[in-house]
Amino acid sequence: MDEIALSILHYVYDHSERQIPLAELELQLGRDIHSLRPVIEDLKSAGFIAEEEYRLEILAAGRSFAQSRWA
Repeated sequence: MDEIALSILHYVYDHSERQIPLAELELQLGRDIHSLRPVIEDLKSAGFIAEEEYRLEILAAGRSFAQSRWA
């Protein structure tokens, strides 16, 4: 997993009590959606995050990965 993917997952995990708007993610990571979108799609395909109406939330597999790495 590359640095951007880990940054996205870490941010979504740290804020798992709510859904994260993509605009907030852009601001926090300092990258535009065009550079984030392919990574977001990879994380969705891996089952780590879900997206609904331009908002991200962490899924059980993503939470387990994050806990094993950062908790």
